[in-house]
Amino acid sequence: MNKIPFHIISGFLGSGKTTFLKRIIKQYAAQKKIGIIQNEFAPSNIDGAELQKSGEDFNLLEINNGSVFCVCLLGDFVKSLEKFIDEYHPDSIIIEASGLSDTTTIAEIVSAGKLSEKIYQASNWCVVDALNFSKLGVMKQRVLHQIRMADITVVNKTDLVQENLTGIDQEIKKINPFTEIKHASFCNIDFELGNTALTKFYFGDVKPMARPDVNSMVIKSARAVSQQALQQFLKEWAPKAYRIKGFVKLEGNKSAAVQCSFDSINIVEVEDAFHPTELVALTDQFTLREWNRAFKAL
Repeated sequence: MNKIPFHIISGFLGSGKTTFLKRIIKQYAAQKKIGIIQNEFAPSNIDGAELQKSGEDFNLLEINNGSVFCVCLLGDFVKSLEKFIDEYHPDSIIIEASGLSDTTTIAEIVSAGKLSEKIYQASNWCVVDALNFSKLGVMKQRVLHQIRMADITVVNKTDLVQENLTGIDQEIKKINPFTEIKHASFCNIDFELGNTALTKFYFGDVKPMARPDVNSMVIKSARAVSQQALQQFLKEWAPKAYRIKGFVKLEGNKSAAVQCSFDSINIVEVEDAFHPTELVALTDQFTLREWNRAFKAL
């Protein structure tokens, strides 16, 4: 069975995630079998009811009480998702993650066990509320982490912001130098990855190709490595992957943002020295065990 692309949409409460989903459903529901997952901490899902009012044809899996992020309930989520896939056989799956979610944890779930045989992480989007980005207080650290791992950051509600958006863009680029920034009002933006190695795997192709038999996988580590060791590691593994991206904790209390597409390797030192290593790879040429073993040997 060809693996199903799995797209993550994150962002804090009220940033516009559900509006974005409604636009995606309206655009693609007639062409593709879309599976939607919504996860919130509340026991009832108001957003799910709002989506279903769209009248479009899609399948919805509601995961409440924050089960994607509670270790004691992860097994239930995995089972529910496996059942959802087996029952509906979607062409693509999109998760609207809780505003407090750790998107790296979601990527780990996708890349583990039986789920890794059915789906792979295809893209990671983060929706930012331009009007309230500076007002998140103690919750801002969670949003910053979502931005760190995002392929594309949508700066939404730009119609409500009077001042120049350059300051927000600059802050986002400090957090994640490799994220692509798109400005939008009411999340009126195309759902496509853009010009990367993975473009051919996405919805918006004129001539869609068959889904590849690829694996998505995650490395997490608190151990610091040298810049030289990181270079050697990526030089070996990047040519074997469609994409490697994330952050690496370096020696000397430093951190580096990493983005690789085949032979192209980009490493940019970032200001946040606190960030641990979180690397995501998309490949059909090696396993997580092989990749993890090589990283531990650095």
